[in-house]
Amino acid sequence: MSTIKEVAALAGVSIGTVSNYCTGARFVQPEKAKMIKDAIEKLDYKPNTYAKSLRSRNNQEIGVILPNIYDQYYSFILAGIERELRNSNYYVNLGLTDDVPETEIAILSSFLKKDIRGLIVVSCQTDAHFFEKPNNFITVFIDRKIIPNDINFVSSNPYETMIFLLSQLQEQGYTKIGLMAGPENFSCEKECSKAYYDFFAGKNIIPEEGLVHHIRSSKEESFRTAISFLQEKHPQVIISTSQNISTGIEQAASIIGISTEKDLLIISFSQERWNYHITFNGIINTMRPAHFIGKKAAKLLLNNLKSPLLFEKQQIILKDKIINRNLFENDSFSLSQKQYQNKVLKLLLLNSPNAHTIIQTRFDFSSKTGIDLDITLCEHEKLFDRLVKEETLRQYDILMYDNPWLDILVANHCLADITGFVQAKEFNKDIFLNKLPEKVGMLNNRYYGLPINFGPQLLLYRKDLFDNPLIQEQFEKKYQTKLRVPKTWFEFNVISSFFTRSQNSSSPVEFGTSVAAKNASVLLPELMPRIWAYGGEVFDTYGNVAVDTPEFIKGVTSFIETFSSTNPASLDDNVEKTVEDFYLGKSAMLVGFASFIADVNNHSKSKIIGKIGYDYIPGGISVLGCWGFGISARSNQVEEAFELIRWTCDPDLENYFTILNGQSVLKNVYTNDELVSHYPWLSIIDKIYPGNRQRKSVYRPNGSIVPITTVENLIYQHVFSILQQKCPIETAIKNLRKEIELLIHNE
Repeated sequence: MSTIKEVAALAGVSIGTVSNYCTGARFVQPEKAKMIKDAIEKLDYKPNTYAKSLRSRNNQEIGVILPNIYDQYYSFILAGIERELRNSNYYVNLGLTDDVPETEIAILSSFLKKDIRGLIVVSCQTDAHFFEKPNNFITVFIDRKIIPNDINFVSSNPYETMIFLLSQLQEQGYTKIGLMAGPENFSCEKECSKAYYDFFAGKNIIPEEGLVHHIRSSKEESFRTAISFLQEKHPQVIISTSQNISTGIEQAASIIGISTEKDLLIISFSQERWNYHITFNGIINTMRPAHFIGKKAAKLLLNNLKSPLLFEKQQIILKDKIINRNLFENDSFSLSQKQYQNKVLKLLLLNSPNAHTIIQTRFDFSSKTGIDLDITLCEHEKLFDRLVKEETLRQYDILMYDNPWLDILVANHCLADITGFVQAKEFNKDIFLNKLPEKVGMLNNRYYGLPINFGPQLLLYRKDLFDNPLIQEQFEKKYQTKLRVPKTWFEFNVISSFFTRSQNSSSPVEFGTSVAAKNASVLLPELMPRIWAYGGEVFDTYGNVAVDTPEFIKGVTSFIETFSSTNPASLDDNVEKTVEDFYLGKSAMLVGFASFIADVNNHSKSKIIGKIGYDYIPGGISVLGCWGFGISARSNQVEEAFELIRWTCDPDLENYFTILNGQSVLKNVYTNDELVSHYPWLSIIDKIYPGNRQRKSVYRPNGSIVPITTVENLIYQHVFSILQQKCPIETAIKNLRKEIELLIHNE
C-alpha cells in the first residue's frame, strides 16, 4: 500500500502539502493540487482516515453492543445496523457482552476513550447511570429498556406476541403451557411473563406453579433447567424467548426421549427470515423484524447525531409478523390431499429465470401431489406464435404468456376460463400485489390466468463510480454540475456519454450503458419508457395513431442517442447479454428487468458485487414486466393444472422462488426483511409498482383486434432502420404512421 511520503515524493511537494490537499485543512495552489491528484491516482493512495479521526478527535465510529452474535436474532439486528450505516460516513465498532454487566462496562469505557460518535446497545444493565457520565454518547437502546424512560428505544412488542401465541394455543386445546424466558430484570423478558399471567387471569385460570422459568439465555442453562422441568411438569408446550433457550430445550427433550414432533411443541421467539414457514423438529419460530429493528435503531441514531441538542427522544415499537398468522392450520393455498398418481402436466414456458426456478423446485410439487411436470422452454420471440397454434393447445396443459398478449389469446380461444377457481372462497387472491391478477389475467370481468412473474424495470448503476471523488470532480468540471444518479433520460444519455471511453478517454469502464435490440420483444420495453416519459403514445385517447407527435419523436430520438454510448454490437444483443456486460464491469449503468438481475450477488457471474446501486428508471415510468400462467383451453387435466397454480401461489414457497430469481408477484415477499436485505431492489419494486404501464392491443372500428405484437413489430422495424442508419428519423416515423393506419383500417 502506498504512503503519503511516496505521494509527496512523486508530486514533488512536502508531506504537509499532501496532507492539506487530502484533508482540505489549508488551500493548495491549483498546479500543486493537480500534481498531487495525479500522484494519488498513479499510486492508488488511500488516506488513513482512522488515524486522521484520532488526531482530530472526530471518530466516525458507532459503537454497537450486543449480548452475542451466535443467536441469529442479534446477527440480524447487526446486519440491519450495518445496512443503514453503509450509506453514511460512520462505521461499526462491535462489542459482545455475553450479558455480563462488568463486560459491558469495560466495553463502554473503551468506547469512551475512543470518543465514538454514538452507541446502539442491547444492554444487560438496569439503569442509565453509566450512560449519563460526562462526555456521554448519543445512545439508542434495543429491546431492553433502562431507567429513566426518556431514551431512544426500538423494540418489538413481546407482550403482544405472547398474548397472541397463548390465544392460538388455547384455541387448539392446549392447557399445560410452559414459559422459559431470559432474566426477569430485562424489560422484554419481564413483559413476556407479565403477558403470560395477564392472559390466564383474564380467563379466570390460575396456572400451575413451576411452569414459568426465568433463566440466563444460554443453551447450557436452558438444557439444565429443561431436563428437570420436562420430567417433573410434563408441559404440552414451552414458549421460549430466544433461540438459545429453544436449542437447550430441544436437546433436553432428545436426551430424555421426548419427541418435539409428537409429544412437545416448542415455540421460539425468533426473527423473520425467508424460510420462516419451516418448523425444524417441531419448533415454531416467531417473526420479529430483527433486520428492520437494526435499521430503525441506526436511522434513529443518525437523526439524533444531526441534531444532538434539539432532538426529541423516540420510542419505536414494531410488530412481530407472526401475529395474525394461523400457526396450526395449513395456508389457504395448500394443496389438496388428493394424490394424482401417474399424472403428467405439460408446460410451455418462457425461457426465463422464473421458468428455471420451477424446473429446480418441481420435485416439491411432485412429492406433494404425485404429478410430474414435463416442461418445454421457448424463447420470447417465438413463444407467442406457438401459443396461438391449435397443435400447442392440444399438446400442453399450462401456458405462460406475456401480459400484453392476454386479449389476443382470449379472442383466439386459447385460454380456459378459470373465474370459478379464482373466486372460490378457499382461494385468496389478495396475497398478490394490488390488482395484479386483474392486470394480468382478467378480461371482460372473467379470469383467464394468474401472475407467475413480476419484474419491473430498474436502474442499476456502479455506485462505486458515482461515489468516486475524482470521477465526481471530472464530471463537475466538464458539465458544471454535480454527478448524480440520472432522473431523466436526458441526464441518462449525458452520463452514459461521460462513462463511454470512446467519448471520454479517462472513463474507468468501456461503455456508459447496455441496451438490448435483437428483436421487438426486447427493444420495445427499452423504447416505450422513454416515449412515455416525454409524453408520447402510440395511440391517443381517441384511438388515433400518434407516432408522429413531437413527444413520440423526442422519445425515439433520445433512445437512438443512447446507442452512441453502448457496445456497437448491441444491435444484436438480448437481455441476458446486457446484464452480463454490466456484471462483468463493462458498463456503468443498466436499465433492466428485476427478473433478470438475481445473479447480482453470484460470485461466479458478477465481478461488481457490493458496488451496485439501485434506483427508479429515468422518467419514473416502467413497462409492466409481468407474465401469467393460464390453462390451455384444450387441456383435459384442468384439476391437475389447478394444483400447479395453487403450488405457485403458496406465499411460503414464494420465498424460495424469490431467492432463486429475485422477484415475486406476492405481497409478503416485499415486507420480508431478510429477503429485502439480500435483494435491495425489492423495496424499490414495491414502491414503483403502481406506476407500471401496460402495453395493450388495439381494436379496429369494426371491433376486431389488432395484436399488440403486430404493432410493435412495425415500430421495431422502423426504429431498427434508424439505428442501422438506413433511414432518417423523420422518414421512418412518417412511414411508420402510414403502416399502422393501414393496419388499423384494413378490415
